[in-house]
Amino acid sequence: MNNLDMQSVLKAGGIGAGIAIVLGLLSLIPVIGGFIAILFLCGGFLIPIGSGILYGYFAPGLEDTATSAIGGALAGGASGILLAVFSAISGGISSGLQEGVGAGLAGGAISGIFGALCFGIMGFVLGAIGGVIWPFIQKQMGGN
Repeated sequence: MNNLDMQSVLKAGGIGAGIAIVLGLLSLIPVIGGFIAILFLCGGFLIPIGSGILYGYFAPGLEDTATSAIGGALAGGASGILLAVFSAISGGISSGLQEGVGAGLAGGAISGIFGALCFGIMGFVLGAIGGVIWPFIQKQMGGN
């Protein structure tokens, strides 16, 4: 359990955060913003799980379940927090364009704080689940 690969955590968390940032920016486009919002609601939990699985994929060698769960939790938590931050920013900008700058900033700050807490905790849990999934995938692929 002491062989946690931080480069793999950063790679997996960075990819999850990149997906969250792209989706957050795409949600600002009026034509597809509603569709992206539905993707966030229905599939937003897949980003931290995917980050947890990616940790195991990027980690060198065979990962035991505990190490993979911890690495996946770190990667999923990072992507979950960044998902919350960028969804709060896009929500603040969107409401700022509709209701004024003050209301947009207040709404974005409040949703950012609560979202970072909720998505962060959810990201750690779901990332750990993704991390636990990876050793089973690795065994099915023929790893030792």
